[in-house]
Amino acid sequence: MPADPISRYGLRGRLVTMDAPRTILNDGIVWVADGSISDVTAASDTPPAHAGSPVVQTAGTIYPGMIELHNHLAYNALPLFRIPRLYTKREEWQGTLGYRRYVSGPAGVIASVPELIRATIRYVECKSLIAGTTTSQGITLRAEPIKHLYQGIVRNAELPDAPGLVPARPKIGDVTPADLDSFRKSLAGQGARILHLAEGLPTSAARQHFLDLQAADGTWAITPEFVGIHATGLTGDDLTVVAQHGGSMVWSPFSNLILYGATADIASAMRLGIKVALGSDWSPTASKNLLNELKVAQIFGRDRQTGFTDQQLVEMVTVRPAQILGWQGLLGSIEPAKLADLTVVAGQAGDPYGHLIDATESDIRLVVIGGTGRYGTPALLGDLSPVDEQFDVAGQARAFHLDTRDPDPVLGPIALGDAATILADALAHMPERAAAISPADLGMVAHAKVAGASADERWFLELDQPPIAGIEPALPGGVAPALLDAVTGTQSFASIAVPLKLDPLATQGDDAFFAMLANLANLPEAVRAELPGRYGEVPRSPTADSRLADDDTPIALPGTLSPPASGRLR
Repeated sequence: MPADPISRYGLRGRLVTMDAPRTILNDGIVWVADGSISDVTAASDTPPAHAGSPVVQTAGTIYPGMIELHNHLAYNALPLFRIPRLYTKREEWQGTLGYRRYVSGPAGVIASVPELIRATIRYVECKSLIAGTTTSQGITLRAEPIKHLYQGIVRNAELPDAPGLVPARPKIGDVTPADLDSFRKSLAGQGARILHLAEGLPTSAARQHFLDLQAADGTWAITPEFVGIHATGLTGDDLTVVAQHGGSMVWSPFSNLILYGATADIASAMRLGIKVALGSDWSPTASKNLLNELKVAQIFGRDRQTGFTDQQLVEMVTVRPAQILGWQGLLGSIEPAKLADLTVVAGQAGDPYGHLIDATESDIRLVVIGGTGRYGTPALLGDLSPVDEQFDVAGQARAFHLDTRDPDPVLGPIALGDAATILADALAHMPERAAAISPADLGMVAHAKVAGASADERWFLELDQPPIAGIEPALPGGVAPALLDAVTGTQSFASIAVPLKLDPLATQGDDAFFAMLANLANLPEAVRAELPGRYGEVPRSPTADSRLADDDTPIALPGTLSPPASGRLR
């Protein structure tokens, strides 16, 4: 095992390059030098520049590292929960008791308590890593008056750490007529402008959020920088508009199907030439990771006879998101001069594209980011990098290299095992933890100096949605109440909180996930019946839940009997 990551080496295996001709090398070597791919050759060839470089035999299939353009990492310690009925738009469930009990309330606690902030950041990033994801959307830490984007192990789409990678620019809230002009101006800037778009059914008010992108003069605030997440409310005519203006989409079928019983018309989008990437959304109502989302997309596509292929699905997690981000010159395929972001899947037999879709977490043998081995089997990772920590993943021993010797200035050093223990205990005692929160204890102090922030500044994990309108805690100056989701004050979260279990890192072996899957009545039967078998599980029978009716009850706000009609959520 090297004392430091090695910088020059070759990885040998079956290569699925995802280059323009979609070259497959059944026995090839990816040669890596100083963080980039220096050459791609047959196994029998050694470039002169790599004479003497070690060659690691992976006995696997090597893919470009997967790129995810839609994931709310801050929520991914929370488990999948049962959706009590079919919804037509996101506003219908954002103010329900169940959503606050299982998602926004626990997330508010996690985002505000120092030890839980640190533990969450470490845990959820590793949750992406163990599934072969090398780029995802980032985690934002917030203090007054500045923000700090966490630049961790997995590459951050909003804060990329390599020259030539233009930062993405996400927008969670819908574009309203009042801010259409400013949004249009933002499209003129560099970097993908990624926003949640028309999340709901085409027959609901969700579609209006798309129509609001059209100005009074008939022009549209859509350009090649425009990227719409979900887009479930778009009609065929709407998709034509997106295509005509060069816009792109991010598809999250599992989340869409669970909530709305329908998803975006991806087959039509692709026929129109719209670039489509795949995103797993988040664990409370969706897949844990891209491996799970790929399976759902494949099962759904075959069931509905959409016609898209396994190759096209793999493109949705490699070359297409790279193109959407404008990163295609450096990522998305295995080619010389590109960054060495690589995922190795066990085995070399069968269709090369179906092989990735069929893979489960225990099949991920090695993940390399920027040429540095970050995760894998102890033997393979140990050939490339020091092993900081070993952890059980889907019943298998896996190793991590997490740079704990050079930690993020706000996060500081924390081990994955410690993070899992801290989070599991806090979630199991969520009612008590919520009741015990004191405003004086909120927010963490940075591990090291952060430019623009005072040494005693308190940092919070920024969440993607605001607290429920009308219920605001009274907090001391400098503390951001939007991060707390009313864990104190009127109608406290503690009064409705329930014990929760930490969502395991992997889908494989997660009994609670597969038990819940059987209860997701909005999912097509094909997904509920077939997905368990992809993980060696037997489909379960639905179980009764006496809390379902209560969970769908709107939160009663002071002076009103119904939840707010709009607001940012996901």
